[in-house]
Amino acid sequence: MLTTLLSFIVVLGVLVFLHELGHFALAKRAGVHVETFSLGFGPRLFGFKRGETDYRVCAIPLGGYVKMVGEDPTAEDADQQDSFAMKSVWARMKIVLAGPLMNLALPFLLMPMVYLLGIDQPRYLSEPAVVSWVVPDSPGREAGFLAGDTIRRIQGQEVSDWQSTLLQFAANVEKRLQVEVLRGNETVQIEFTPLPTGWGAPYTGLLQEMPPVVGALESGSPAQEAGLRAGDRITALNDDPITHWEQMSGIIRSHPDQSLRLTFQREEEARTVQITPAAVRLTEEGRLRKTFRALLEKLGVETRPETDAAAPVVGQIGVRYLTPTVVVKYGLWDSVKNGVVHIGEIVSLTFEVLGKLVTGNLSPKTLGGPIIIAKMTGDAARLGLASLLSFMALLSLQLGILNLLPIPVLDGGHVLFLSLEAALRKPVSLRVREIAQQAGFVLLIGFFLYISYNDVMRLIP
Repeated sequence: MLTTLLSFIVVLGVLVFLHELGHFALAKRAGVHVETFSLGFGPRLFGFKRGETDYRVCAIPLGGYVKMVGEDPTAEDADQQDSFAMKSVWARMKIVLAGPLMNLALPFLLMPMVYLLGIDQPRYLSEPAVVSWVVPDSPGREAGFLAGDTIRRIQGQEVSDWQSTLLQFAANVEKRLQVEVLRGNETVQIEFTPLPTGWGAPYTGLLQEMPPVVGALESGSPAQEAGLRAGDRITALNDDPITHWEQMSGIIRSHPDQSLRLTFQREEEARTVQITPAAVRLTEEGRLRKTFRALLEKLGVETRPETDAAAPVVGQIGVRYLTPTVVVKYGLWDSVKNGVVHIGEIVSLTFEVLGKLVTGNLSPKTLGGPIIIAKMTGDAARLGLASLLSFMALLSLQLGILNLLPIPVLDGGHVLFLSLEAALRKPVSLRVREIAQQAGFVLLIGFFLYISYNDVMRLIP
């Protein structure tokens, strides 16, 4: 609990400090009188005054602010030469944009550091691309891949491991590829088209070795009630031999609310139990949560699909596969390159989620508030510095993007009004701005309370 609280305060403090520092630095450069630079809201705990500015830390560590003379154009000091209101539209625009841009820039420093320090990566990525399972009705199955095939070349280019193979698939989504595989002692040519899925990852249906060994169990799940433990190897379902995790998962998914005879190996002993998969509806929200899990797997983030009456029902027994990982360190150039790629993935996912929220295809219930963010920060801190920096980069990117949304009270709302002022060659009427600010404030507070309520409900068993 203490680790979670301290890490959350430190991470949030750094992100807020950099955000407000951006506003502060550009305001000072433009000659604006800055009265207060505050980390946190509410009563002042401590601080100092230097020059014209009071630097303070306040009691509620959920944000911060920079107070400038002339932010309120109706104030008595708004007509001073060093007031915010007296500066040009472009000068004010730069001051407003500087905060979120600082948050957007921070990950470009943090993510290369993560790869330099060493990052957990799936062990199979450095192993030869031996297909261990081909998902039924997948592009790979339709193209004629078989379990045991070793992928050797794609479009005539040699691939040495799963990582180079997946990169080739990702770079050629929806393109017809010539793939050369080694099948026993025979070389076979296969024409194959990776399909897009989620936010750009290639869907092939070709899977690496994934032994059906229980990595983790959900509390109160059918698997836990049946007596399964982490480390148990599932060997059969209804007397059908099981050799791959996806094979096991497919059978379970197709038997919701139907009893299965499950055989597993625990050390030297074979045991058999009856287990009934719970019926769960898979939704678009559930798919996006799985995307988040894939992106944040190293942080130990757990997700669950939401319900939707129109979604298909599948069976689940509450077990998770834990991919064996190794810590991989990169050189400077590869760290920068991988860091930029990782940032692109986060940005793409963030905009996909925002788009689905706006169109109503994703429920706000899937979003995490301050309690969940604090928990995730603590989980990341316990996994080590690299994981904490990676999660900080994620939060910083999302803070920067969300602050640029054209919602009054947020920086993006100010940018919107300044853009209208530049286009109309006069400020938007004070009455319109006041109404918009009040509506934006009510919307923001309501949204904050809503996601905080969801956080609390998630913590209730």
